[in-house]
Amino acid sequence: MSVSNHILSLKRKYVQLNNLIQDELSRPLPNSLVLFDLKLRRLRLKEMITGLI
Repeated sequence: MSVSNHILSLKRKYVQLNNLIQDELSRPLPNSLVLFDLKLRRLRLKEMITGLI
């Protein structure tokens, strides 16, 4: 897998995590532990993406 394909794959996962975060935030009572986990995973992906660029 080339670096550009890998970056695109990571960006897709990043968007999916953003969507999951928004879904959780739209609930009447968002689960803070789920949000924490999703945001941590999103941050790790962002660090991976910026490390490859």
